[in-house]
Amino acid sequence: MEIKFNGVDRLYKEFWYRLTRRAMETWKTGRVVQGEYLQKFETKIAKQAFRKFGVGVGSATDGLYFAMKSLGLDHNSTIACPVISYSATRDAITRLGATIKYIDVDSIGNIGSLDGAEVDAVVYVNLYGNPADYDRLNKFCDDRGIPLIEDAAQSQGAWYHGRPSGKLGKISVYSFDPTKNLPCFGTGGMILTDSFQTYKKLLDLRKGPTGHNSWISEDHANQMTFLLGKFDKLQNMRSKIYQRYQKKLSNIQFLKTTEKGLFSSMHKCVILSNERNKLKTFLEKSGIQTQIHYTYLLDNSPTNHYPMAELIQAQCLSLPIYPYLKNDEIDYICNKINYFYGV
Repeated sequence: MEIKFNGVDRLYKEFWYRLTRRAMETWKTGRVVQGEYLQKFETKIAKQAFRKFGVGVGSATDGLYFAMKSLGLDHNSTIACPVISYSATRDAITRLGATIKYIDVDSIGNIGSLDGAEVDAVVYVNLYGNPADYDRLNKFCDDRGIPLIEDAAQSQGAWYHGRPSGKLGKISVYSFDPTKNLPCFGTGGMILTDSFQTYKKLLDLRKGPTGHNSWISEDHANQMTFLLGKFDKLQNMRSKIYQRYQKKLSNIQFLKTTEKGLFSSMHKCVILSNERNKLKTFLEKSGIQTQIHYTYLLDNSPTNHYPMAELIQAQCLSLPIYPYLKNDEIDYICNKINYFYGV
C-alpha cells in the first residue's frame, strides 16, 4: 500500500466539478485579479474569525511581513518568536530588517517563557495547529504596550477558550497553501485585524507606493469561498482521523493537542519517538510517507541552548492526516507502527 503525506488531490477529486466551475466562472469575467471574488472571500474569512477586516495576500510570508509593517515595526525593532516554526516566521522578520529574539518552546512546541525578554513585539505560532497560551502572551504584551501578532498559518479551525484562532492578538495571519486546513490550489494568505487604520495600511502595503504586488487570484478566491462552506465538515473528518490514530496507537506518545478550553485545528498529527529516524525509514519502506516538522531550529546557536525545542525536534514525526484519508489506510499505518515497536 502506498500512502502519500498530503492529500489535496483527493480533495480536488471529491469536489472537482464545483471547484473547476468556480475557476471558469472567474475566468469568463476577464478580471482574474483584484476583483469581487477576493472581496467576498475576505469578508467571509473575517466573519469566520470574528474579525472586522481581512486582507488577502499572495502568501502568509507576505502576510506576516505586511502585518509587522502596518504596526510600525521596522529595522530598529526587536521581535520575539519561537525557535521552532516554519522558516517563513523567521524570514518575514528578517525581511523587515528587525532583530530576532528567539524563545524556547513549551512541551507542545509553542513559544515559552518571555521573562526578561526586552522586545518591541511578539510573533507567536500555534505550532501544528495547537493553540498557544494566549492569555499569558497577551498579558506580557499589554503590560509593555507592545503588539502581539498571531501566526495562525497552521491553526485555522483551532479555538482558545471560545475564541477562534485568527481572532487572537492585535493582528493575525492565515496561510492557504495546499497543505493547510483550508487549501488553495496555488498559494495565498490572509491578514486579519479589527483596526480600520491598520486595515487601510495593509491595503496600501498590498498594492501601492510601497512597490509590493501581493494578491490571491480571483479563481483561487472563488474556490476557497466554496471550500470555506465545507470547512466544518472537513475539520470533523480530521478530528475523526486523529481520534482513530489515538485509539489504534494507544501505546505511542502524541504531542499533546488539547486541554480544557483548547481545541487544535489538527493541522498535523505528531508523534514523539526516541527512534524517530529508524521509524521514519521503516514506514517509508512500507510505502508510508511521513515528514519531520522541523528538521532544524530557526536559530543556529550551539546545542543545549533551547532544551525543549531540541527535544521535540529530535523526536517529532508527522503522520498523514487529511480529509479523505481512508480508515484502512489509517489502520495500515498504525499496524506498521505497532509492529515496529513490537506491540
